[in-house]
Amino acid sequence: MYDPLNDTELPNAAPRVGYWAGHSVEWPACLKQLPRTTDALVIGGGYTGLNAAIELRAQGREVTVIDAEQLAWGCSSRNAGFVMKSTGRLGLKHWHDSLGEDVGYAMANEHQLALEQIKAHVQHCPDQCDLREGGYVKLAHNKGAVKALRSQYQFLRSIQQPVTWLNKQQVADTIKTQHGFAGLKFDDCFAINPVKLAASVARQAHQAGVQLVEHCAATAMDRLDEGWRVHTAQGEIVARDVLFATNAYTTQKLFPGLTRRNLPVVSSVIVTPPLSRAQLDATGLKDDYAYMDTRVLKYYFRLLPDGRLLFGGRGAIRGANAENPRYARRLLAALHASFPALKDITHWDDFWSGWVSVSLDDYPRVMQLDNNVYASMGYCGAGVSFSALAGKRLAEKACGLSLPTLPYYQSNLKPFPFAGFRRIGQWAFYHYGRLRDMWG
Repeated sequence: MYDPLNDTELPNAAPRVGYWAGHSVEWPACLKQLPRTTDALVIGGGYTGLNAAIELRAQGREVTVIDAEQLAWGCSSRNAGFVMKSTGRLGLKHWHDSLGEDVGYAMANEHQLALEQIKAHVQHCPDQCDLREGGYVKLAHNKGAVKALRSQYQFLRSIQQPVTWLNKQQVADTIKTQHGFAGLKFDDCFAINPVKLAASVARQAHQAGVQLVEHCAATAMDRLDEGWRVHTAQGEIVARDVLFATNAYTTQKLFPGLTRRNLPVVSSVIVTPPLSRAQLDATGLKDDYAYMDTRVLKYYFRLLPDGRLLFGGRGAIRGANAENPRYARRLLAALHASFPALKDITHWDDFWSGWVSVSLDDYPRVMQLDNNVYASMGYCGAGVSFSALAGKRLAEKACGLSLPTLPYYQSNLKPFPFAGFRRIGQWAFYHYGRLRDMWG
């Protein structure tokens, strides 16, 4: 698999991968030829880039979006479709405790806006992107995790967030899993088909007058008196503003301001064959809900509308190993440990991986990197809802508009120290996480 830390070029005309790629989706028409000039150039045609383009058009700007592959080839078509009111790895309690009550409430409002933006996009999709509104449940994977999860619930209730506490019996009444010692249910979160969501946003961008160009990898940039000349696989384009919306997928050599500012991490997913009626009854799984556990190295899963079980977690450390079936076997073993009733499932129908952008301090940034160069990245695997709002905020920053005074928008991502050793640090963290998860 393409590895942004090691590879200087993305694969040529690689198709979308995984279960979602098999769904029939209407994509808008893209330009056959790259324009020679544009007012604003957005690099990356996923959730962030398309939402940025829509907002730029609303501000009266001429906009071109380029993607090295097909639209939504990266994170936007490889995720599990969990739409949550969060981003990064830091919860509302962290912001409330470290920066004060006002910032905590403002963060909660920002996350709510992100959720509402996805809901608005869903309404533009004829089948509402296969929306499932049962909620998102965070499961305590062992007894030791219950106390911290209960504390999180109590805090969220104190700031009027719509959450429900599930004790062990209430979890068991909903789902038959070995790792459900308690649950925190986020009542207004939901799940969708991520490719249908991306296509809906792409159609809206096209209708707004955004110029969309696929298979057009950016390879280099030169500064001009007023703007930038960007070299691409289809030639050169001159733009006043350049917006990076590639999250974990940007090569390290394209623009110096992005170098060392994130750690691309592989997340992998398997999808089983359709569960039988007996298997559904034995597990209690329903497609209304999305689940994640409290492990350091988390697992996440949901029953899909066609009765298949999606199960995901960490994958390989390097892209070269990402497609090795041993990582699919690890996920299958974790699935069996969670649901002993499914031990007769011995294979998977789909297996794929994608890159997650992890920031040094665990939260994303919408930032200005240079004169007329902007970027949004670092969602840490929790970006389905926030990446849409981040695209809007990225466009507002490029247009010189004021953004909310929140940490996401007030500084740039910190460079990783000893960046050449990021993968060694990741390897060490995985071993630490595995021990923590094993021993509580």
